[in-house]
Amino acid sequence: MSSCAVSEDSTSTIDRGLISPNGTSANGISPSLISPNGGASGSPIRLASVRPTGVRSNGTPIAIAGTGAPLAGAALVGTTWTGSVSDGTTVALRIDEAAAGSGANADLWSYRISASYDGTWRPLCADAGFADSVRGSWNLAEGVTGGGAYHGATSEFTIACRGSAIAKCVELGYKPWAGHNTELASCVRALRGDYCGDGKPLTVDGTLVNIYDQGGIAPDSVAWNPEAEWTPDGARCVSNRTAARFSQVSHDKPWCYPTVLIPSSTCGNGFSGNVAIITELAP
Repeated sequence: MSSCAVSEDSTSTIDRGLISPNGTSANGISPSLISPNGGASGSPIRLASVRPTGVRSNGTPIAIAGTGAPLAGAALVGTTWTGSVSDGTTVALRIDEAAAGSGANADLWSYRISASYDGTWRPLCADAGFADSVRGSWNLAEGVTGGGAYHGATSEFTIACRGSAIAKCVELGYKPWAGHNTELASCVRALRGDYCGDGKPLTVDGTLVNIYDQGGIAPDSVAWNPEAEWTPDGARCVSNRTAARFSQVSHDKPWCYPTVLIPSSTCGNGFSGNVAIITELAP
C-alpha cells in the first residue's frame, strides 16, 4: 500500500490510492459558491463547519453519528443540514447521493452534497463530486495567526470535497475516530505546504509529494528525497539536501524561513518531539 495521497475520482467507493498531487485547498469548496459577491474588502466567505444536527426529508430531526465519521449510511440521502459560514451567516446543505467506502476505508462514506444560499441548489464540490465528513473544524484563514489550525474538540463537523487536503488525509487513514487527530492536522499542513503554520499554502496544485508517518498508517514506500518534518502547527524544519516546494514550484519564500523554519541536513531522518508527518519529493 502506498503512503501517499488518495485519488480524486468520484466513483461509488472510497479506496486508498497511489502517489498523487498535493493541493492548496483545505476542503475543496469554492468560496464563490457560498457567497458569490465575496465579503468585506473582497475577502472570501467560506464554509467553516456544519452543525451537528439536521432534518430528515419528513421533517424529523437527525444528529451526526456518535462514533466513526459524522455522516454515515445511505439513509442520510435527502437530509438537510446547516453550514456555518465564516461571516457569521449560514447556508443550507442537502445530501443528494451516498457512496459506501471499501477496504481500509470501509468505515468512511462519502456524499454528493448541494448548497443553497438563494433558494437554488448547486453542487457543493466541483463537477458535482463526492465529499467526506470529519469531526471538528478548521480555521480557513490564510497568512494570520491561527490560520489553518484544526479544532477537533468542537461539536460541529467539516465537509471536505474528495481530492482536497482534508479528504486526502482522512482517506490515508488519519481519522479522528481512530485517534489520529495529530496526524490529520499535520497531514493537512503538509499537503497544503503550510510551512509557517499560518494557513498560507506555499505549493502549487499538481506537485507530487510522498507523505508518511511514524506509526505506519501511511508507510514510506518510495526512495524519495526528504523535504520537511511536520507538526499540527506547520513544518518544524526543512531539509537542506533538496529544495522545498516553496522554492521549486511556488517561488515564494515563507516569512518564517530560515529563522523559525530551520534548514537542516538531518531534517526528515526521523521523528522527534511532536513531529507526526514527513514529506518527501521526487528525485
